Amino acid sequence: MENLKTWLRRAAGTAVFLAILTAMVLRLDSALKLVQEYNLCGRYYEYPDDTFDVTFLGSSFPLNAIYPMELYRDFGIASYNLATGNQSIEASYYLARESIEKDHPALIVMDCNMAWTGQETMKTEYIHFITDTMPYLSKNRLEMIRNLAAEGEDLKPLLFPLIAYHSRWQELTYEDWLPQAKDMVYGCKVTSRVQAAIPFSDPEKEEGVLLPGTSAEYLQKTIDLCKENDTKLLLINIPPLGKNMFFGQSGFNTRWTVSQEVGKLAAQNDIPYLDFFSAWDELGFDLEKESMDGEHLNRWGAARFTAVIGSYIKEHYDLPDRRGSGGAYDVIDRDLEKYPVSRMRDSLRRASCLQDYAATLKSDASEAEGEPVEDALVLITLNGKVDDRILTPEQAEIIRDFGVKQDLSRLEGHSWLAVIDGGRLVYETVSGGEEAADSFEGTAGGLRYIVTSGRAEEGTGKILSDASIRVNSMEYASDQRGLHFAVFDKSDGELMDACWLDIFSQELSCYHNNH
Repeated sequence: MENLKTWLRRAAGTAVFLAILTAMVLRLDSALKLVQEYNLCGRYYEYPDDTFDVTFLGSSFPLNAIYPMELYRDFGIASYNLATGNQSIEASYYLARESIEKDHPALIVMDCNMAWTGQETMKTEYIHFITDTMPYLSKNRLEMIRNLAAEGEDLKPLLFPLIAYHSRWQELTYEDWLPQAKDMVYGCKVTSRVQAAIPFSDPEKEEGVLLPGTSAEYLQKTIDLCKENDTKLLLINIPPLGKNMFFGQSGFNTRWTVSQEVGKLAAQNDIPYLDFFSAWDELGFDLEKESMDGEHLNRWGAARFTAVIGSYIKEHYDLPDRRGSGGAYDVIDRDLEKYPVSRMRDSLRRASCLQDYAATLKSDASEAEGEPVEDALVLITLNGKVDDRILTPEQAEIIRDFGVKQDLSRLEGHSWLAVIDGGRLVYETVSGGEEAADSFEGTAGGLRYIVTSGRAEEGTGKILSDASIRVNSMEYASDQRGLHFAVFDKSDGELMDACWLDIFSQELSCYHNNH
């Protein structure tokens, strides 16, 4: 009997050790994966089964165009965006299976923009976008890897991403251990990047272009799958906004021609199909302001498109309003309260230049446009003397647009700082031509901050370039010349973004430091 007890204790200890080891390996595996904007969002699997009534599938076009939190806010639709970068029609089929098994959604909305490719396989990186965040033993994950990988490809790195990413040890930062930005916006990609789109001419039919066989096969399989499981299917097709480095008018014509073929297949199966190739102009997008990269929508274009798709779903499908329903929807309700902060944070962190950063601050931290985010505290300081040959009056006007008053292109001296709290400018350096250092301190929520710009040289009193943003004794500015930003959620002290804006180079680039 004593031997049996000893054996049982050892077996239990071994089981506990293996469980801890497995958890550590899985956590390490998750951390070592590349933090990608185009990945499937892992938080989807944290919700109880049967939570989401609508799921969205497709490539980067719906990923950038459909914001589930705004559908929930405006229509009460509980949805999740499962779009990923370059998601093929075949991959969407497997994700439709995954969604039906987990949530039994009343409606699946599937974008068919990638139908023109007819891909039988996907590049390894695009498969990683999807399968890395799926449960390891998911049948759909395993089938996707087996069927989407090219013949002869080594499947081990796809099955066990730790193998693929083991070399990332030295690249890891604090941010790699935090939830991905997309977690709080339910799978979509929120960005304030602004690059004007060059519009296409009216499309013309490409002779001899048909719906590729693989696309037709997996569209039909998805249609049949949804019918078998009593899930409604809505097919849509979101076109590129304009010409880009990947294709021009000819490529647009090809996609439009294939889109017509998708419409024929949908009609044969009595499936509704929203072909936005035919209605894009009617939506009234501002190609100067609502384009992310000349091809995809940014957050302002996405808000417009989300309202369109939400209105259509609400009108044509009998879905419950989940707001205030309790249970898992309490979590969504709380996330909705924090959505303005989440959207602002994601927008700031994805900004690449002055224009992008200022566009977010104008929308979210200025009383001049919309409703400012009440919980946002924006601290700004200057390190260095402004070069008016680079920071022109036009560029300085972009800065003034988000709520400050000084024309920085005409600033003399080494010091300037500003504090914006809940959309209200509470302090800004007043430049009267007198050379002096400046500082301001205050509190917001649980944050105590001291912002300084300029430094008096010992002995001479001469003002030198210097900048500091100290919040609760932590420094968020650097010794780099330019504008330094630290943006906080004052309700809980979370750093939304720390950024150095290089106003001494023609690119006016943003460099983020959030670890």
